[in-house]
Amino acid sequence: MPRTRKLLEQHIIDFFENTFSKQIQEEPGFIRKARIEAFQKFKEKGFPTLKDEKWRKTNLNRLLDSYYHPVAHSVIKDSYENDICIVPELKTKNIYLVNGHYAGDFQELENGVLLGSIKQAAGKYPELVQKYFNRLTEKSTNPMDYLNTALFTDGFFMYVPENVKNFNLQISQKLDAPVDALINTRNLVIIEKDAQVNIIQCDDSNEHRSHFATFDSEIFVKENAELNWYKYQNINNLSALFSNSFSEVKEKARFYTNFYQLNGKLLRNEQFADILGKEVEVDHYGLYLVDKTQQFDNVIFISHSSEGSYSNQKFKGILDDSGKGFFNGQILVKKDAQQTNAYQKNDNILLTDKAKISSQPFLEIYADDVSCSHGSTTGQLDNEALFYIRQRGISKRDAQLLQLYAFTGELIEAIKIPELIEPTKDLIKKRLNGELDVCEKCILQCTVPN
Repeated sequence: MPRTRKLLEQHIIDFFENTFSKQIQEEPGFIRKARIEAFQKFKEKGFPTLKDEKWRKTNLNRLLDSYYHPVAHSVIKDSYENDICIVPELKTKNIYLVNGHYAGDFQELENGVLLGSIKQAAGKYPELVQKYFNRLTEKSTNPMDYLNTALFTDGFFMYVPENVKNFNLQISQKLDAPVDALINTRNLVIIEKDAQVNIIQCDDSNEHRSHFATFDSEIFVKENAELNWYKYQNINNLSALFSNSFSEVKEKARFYTNFYQLNGKLLRNEQFADILGKEVEVDHYGLYLVDKTQQFDNVIFISHSSEGSYSNQKFKGILDDSGKGFFNGQILVKKDAQQTNAYQKNDNILLTDKAKISSQPFLEIYADDVSCSHGSTTGQLDNEALFYIRQRGISKRDAQLLQLYAFTGELIEAIKIPELIEPTKDLIKKRLNGELDVCEKCILQCTVPN
């Protein structure tokens, strides 16, 4: 095991034992208990290695050679108003997360929505937070979740009461530390019965520093509720972001995600959904655009625990230069989950001989009356199609861009918010054209010149 990995692990252990454990003495007991238990697990296991099944294609050694400073206190500028995600013509509530901290006051809105810092929520509504906090993540065996639970500094909390409709939230998450930083953010989202919510999240970085960030979310979608979550990840080429979500979806509820991995040294999204009721629909979509020596991973696990539900996983990747990708998708259909419909597809285009993708779709079925399928394709651009496009006077580069853009179209068409379609198209066009590296402001403010 590389010496730098052990040094960093010991650095984190010393920080928790000597510094951070003193700073959390005033926290509610249930949070401190969860932290200590997670810390002991991390202390025992350390960072993931290539011996871990789901990390065999993801070598962290190139990340763990830096001295990351754990962010324990808020480091927030006076204002981030100019950095907020902006989707034209879409009315939303806007919040900022800066280096793992919620920037702003706790909000109790007229429609009953509670929105603010998870640490503030634990103080204001301890019974509500305790009912849900760590209920899903405590089942995880991922060391990144141990690290997040032990060392999270803050995050956002959202509670949406019954029957609240068309509530839109935009989250701007900034990695903006002045030093190489270890940043851990924890979030809790509760959507009550018959509510409908849209979340648009931008993960961005301003400083050209090396950030090592974890972003864990526990999500509860109650009966007949709907949650649509769009995430755009565009951080600098020195930084890594590990974004894990754990969801529990009840009867007749709908949970939809569409993630766009655009830039970063290493981006890894893990999504775990447990379907607990009839007529549930869970859709996880994703697009990853990889180049240079970047690596973007997606690990998806959907458990069908009840009969008569539906899930769909659809991920596409375009990999250039020496970029790497890893897709691990699993569908579990339990014995009592009859009449389940579950589908999974991963398609990839490799633009060079050095680009690599490891795709592992997997079905585990214990029920008889089901309709399930999975598949994966990896190929190159269609030379015959390129030939016919160029016959119309289009340059080779533009013909390639047209074909790549068409490949992404299925995921753009799946966007359910009309106002979000054009900004997403702009981002994809810029990224495919090599213009989008890391924007000075939030990514949804980037536009493609006419």
